[in-house]
Amino acid sequence: MQPHYLAAAVFALLALPAFVSAGWLRDGRVPVARGARGMDERRRRALDDRLARLMRMVGVAMLAMAAGMAAWGADQARMLALVAVLVLVVNGLVLAMALAVARARRGDWPGGGG
Repeated sequence: MQPHYLAAAVFALLALPAFVSAGWLRDGRVPVARGARGMDERRRRALDDRLARLMRMVGVAMLAMAAGMAAWGADQARMLALVAVLVLVVNGLVLAMALAVARARRGDWPGGGG
């Protein structure tokens, strides 16, 4: 087995915690909104749903990286481009999560549409 296939398999396995975390957020088992001012249950639910969706996106991005690694692992130029795109996508998603939590804690979370 070539090393890039092993790396792709490990990367795919490392995506699993993102999906598990998304499930926990969706079910309300991760108290992200604790301490947020003026958040009722509907707004907490909206925040949890948004964070769960973003975590699923992180998991999908990691699975896409694993697939790209398996397909293009021998091509260094493609791998470099793939890594650059993954870094931008995942960091953008993390920034979106941080902004959502910060807005919720400040009290100006719209609650999913109003």
